Amino acid sequence: MNHLSSQPADNILPALRARAAAPHAVARDCLMFGQTLLQHAGGDKALQREALGALVRAYRADPACEPTLLHTIAQTAFVARDWVLVESATALLLSHNPADANALIWRSAAAQHRDDFATAENLLREAVRLVPGNPVALHKLALCIKEQARFAEAEALLRQVLALSADNAHALFDLSELEIRSGRFAEGWAHYESRLAFAGDLNNAQHALAAISAPWQGESLAGKTLVVYGEQGNGDCLWAVRFLPLLAERARREGGQVIFGHDGPLRHLFERTLPADLRLETSLETRPDFHCGLMSLPLRLGIFEATGWGAPYLSADPQRLQPWQRWVQACVDGKPGNRKVGLVWNGNPDHIRDARRSVPTEQLEPLLSVAGVTYFALSPGRGETVVQWRARGFDVVDPTRYFDAGFDDVAALLANLDLVVTIDSGPAHLAGALGVPTCLMIDHVSAWFWGVGAPVTPWYDSIELFRQPAVGAWAPVVARVRARIEGMVRG
Repeated sequence: MNHLSSQPADNILPALRARAAAPHAVARDCLMFGQTLLQHAGGDKALQREALGALVRAYRADPACEPTLLHTIAQTAFVARDWVLVESATALLLSHNPADANALIWRSAAAQHRDDFATAENLLREAVRLVPGNPVALHKLALCIKEQARFAEAEALLRQVLALSADNAHALFDLSELEIRSGRFAEGWAHYESRLAFAGDLNNAQHALAAISAPWQGESLAGKTLVVYGEQGNGDCLWAVRFLPLLAERARREGGQVIFGHDGPLRHLFERTLPADLRLETSLETRPDFHCGLMSLPLRLGIFEATGWGAPYLSADPQRLQPWQRWVQACVDGKPGNRKVGLVWNGNPDHIRDARRSVPTEQLEPLLSVAGVTYFALSPGRGETVVQWRARGFDVVDPTRYFDAGFDDVAALLANLDLVVTIDSGPAHLAGALGVPTCLMIDHVSAWFWGVGAPVTPWYDSIELFRQPAVGAWAPVVARVRARIEGMVRG
């Protein structure tokens, strides 16, 4: 096994796969294939699933072929988010040993996935009882409680975690989000820097810049060049790009230079908002003195109040506005007075919160049945759903096949609509940054951008917030948004 695992995956996996798939394969063949796949899978979900299949076959053939096999299956299923397998594997583990804290933690994740927070919390409290002072168990309990909107209790638990493991970057990051959510920006932004401890694996720009320049801690930029790199998701970049003009003003005053390092679907949208002396580079053309992540700008610029930051700061491409205006008008010709409403009901399925933030299609029908409205579906890849809605008589149009220029086309379309109804995803930030009236439907515990409880956000003047009153409760949210749309139609 050691000899095999030291060889490149391309050399050994085909042979092991063939052995595991052979009619005469025994538990050891499946076990070796599954273990080797896991060694080479990294974050590849497809390989993780294939490994799980092999390990399950090994277990079924001979449960005793490897003492820790069931634990490996449960843990890998947890990582791959195969919740059905997590449930079955942990049930077996706990039947053998009710004091298995790891099994309790994995099983609690499956319970949370089906929104059974009472069960999840009980499982985690039992794990904490079995391994008192264990930071992992306490951290999981804190996150479970946070998802129930018990923020003060979750914060207290996170502080316990940090008392036990002061260098726990993930716990500090989770604490920062609670602090920012409640408006404690000075503490929150400082603690939010903890993301840099684990963001390097995901951000090539950060890694490359760290090799040639120093992290910017707010020092004078006199005679210096600072590269600010885009980071995290599209929504994060859309939110944070508003701070670049303020940074450019400071650099101009001090006699320094700022460059925005970004190469993605938002590039041209951002270029239109940047000051003339702050250029955008798509590769490391300039060797900087300093580097800084885009999401670090509030801390470095001392922005500790959200008030005053809600005005629009992005604009649609003027050359695309009129073509989209004509297209939108053609969609409502023959429907005098129809209001034009954009609709986003789901996001990237790979996003860890997508299942919670997305609205099931059948629950949107109270919106779609409002007379006097033409809806424009903004979620790419959902054409079949739109076809089904149209077949049922709902006035829904799919413009996504015309998004040749990506976000530039989306921005020009949004600017031609009366309203956007969206979940918490990139288009919400785009609509807010453009100043388009927006109804934002958010899950019970949403991203920190949207604060706690308030119906509005200081970050975007044009966005109204419609919050779930409880986990999974979309019906009250949809009913309130419907009332908002009906009022718009009557007005």
